[in-house]
Amino acid sequence: MLMCETTYKHILDLFLTRQIDVKIFIDQYFAQWESDRDNAVSFDPKFERMIGRIFTSCDCYSEDPENPYEISEEQLRLEIDLLRYIWWG
Repeated sequence: MLMCETTYKHILDLFLTRQIDVKIFIDQYFAQWESDRDNAVSFDPKFERMIGRIFTSCDCYSEDPENPYEISEEQLRLEIDLLRYIWWG
C-alpha cells in the first residue's frame, strides 16, 4: 500500500471510529486531497475515483440538510464506511 493511501485510510479510520468530528475530518480530508492534487501525486485510477467520490460526499455534507443534494453526518459516515470497506476490506 502506498504511503499516501495509508494517510487517507488513517483519516477515514479516525472519523469512522469517532476519534475526530465531522468538521475536523472534512478539513483534514480536503487538505490531504488538495495537497496531493497540487503536488501531482499519482494513484491507481480506481483509488482516484474513490477519493474523488469521498471528496464529493464531503462537499455535499450539511449539518442541517435541506436540499436533495445535501447529506447528513450519518449518511456521510455510511458512504465512507462502504468505500473504505470496498478498498481496504
